[in-house]
Amino acid sequence: MKRETSNCRLAWAVALCLVPALFLAGCTGGSWGMLKHNTRLMEALQAEDLPENYTYYYVGRANLPYAVVGIAPDYTFDSKFWFKIETREDLYAKIGRLSNLEAFHTRMYAKDIVSPSGRVMGNWFSYYNTTAVSVNEETQGVSVANPYKPGSRFRDH
Repeated sequence: MKRETSNCRLAWAVALCLVPALFLAGCTGGSWGMLKHNTRLMEALQAEDLPENYTYYYVGRANLPYAVVGIAPDYTFDSKFWFKIETREDLYAKIGRLSNLEAFHTRMYAKDIVSPSGRVMGNWFSYYNTTAVSVNEETQGVSVANPYKPGSRFRDH
């Protein structure tokens, strides 16, 4: 009897996780992209040679953002909750504030934002390792979720 109860709880837990994910995918009319590690991106950052034709945004506090993204010009970005970065100077300052978090025993991640078909749609800088990326390849639209998770202490565990 105890085993049946735990199997039932497991089935409910799985269902409760899958239903919202399927609902969100249906609402966005798209599918899921991903973040893919790119060592050349960190090198470009250090040389202050990030793509100039990208549009950059941050999420979080102005003096300590949770993440900075750059979106390629052939994509539209759902910037709800994200703030546009207007100058290159401000871009590197915001990303620099992310790297200052290394004092808290974390590291900054530099990744490509990749569509389900493998196209690079932009870049990602954050002390969070990952977040959800929703893509509508018909409209060339991309949405990146705020990676902040209360109580996570900067990293995904």
